[in-house]
Amino acid sequence: MSPIALLAFALVAAIGYLIGSVSSGYLVGKIYRNVDLREVGSGSTGATNTFRTLGRGAGILVATLDILKGVLAVIFAQLLVDSPGGRSIAEALAAMFAVIGHCWPITLRGRGGRGVATGFGALLFVATPAWASAVAAFAIALALTRMVSVGSLASVIGALAGYLLFSAIGWLHFNWATLAFIVIAGTVVYVRHVPNIQRIIRGVEPRLRA
Repeated sequence: MSPIALLAFALVAAIGYLIGSVSSGYLVGKIYRNVDLREVGSGSTGATNTFRTLGRGAGILVATLDILKGVLAVIFAQLLVDSPGGRSIAEALAAMFAVIGHCWPITLRGRGGRGVATGFGALLFVATPAWASAVAAFAIALALTRMVSVGSLASVIGALAGYLLFSAIGWLHFNWATLAFIVIAGTVVYVRHVPNIQRIIRGVEPRLRA
């Protein structure tokens, strides 16, 4: 691999991280009600804590902005690296680091969200059929449990299973870089959900109201 290619990949990763580090929840909380989401509710700057703390409208706005972060990171990678062999690697790096930036943003001393919405946005452009299976898994788990955290965790399984299945039947071209993004970003999502998993086990995880 040439030094120029390595430099391009490093730039893609860095820009992806910086895009992910722009905290939609923190900005909306401060502008909307001068609230620091890190200090209320679950302490997350993601859409779920925004929804519970600031209401439906603010939660939808933050979810939309977080999804767009993943989309923008991948689009930037596509524009910067257009070679057939390098493009998938660049997309995966941008997507992965956007999720990492969202979860551990440099702008908020590492206190961010859970990474699900940003991962959804990136996956939509990296592997659309797998994105569809992730969304389906999220919706089914949420409907059955009324727990956003369970839906989020299920979406990771849906993305991985969908990617492997659709690659096996030829709907997707299998790529190790894309698989690595799904596995690593999914692991990050699970790590960020450890407190939620502990509450689920204890039976005290909040549910959405009917």
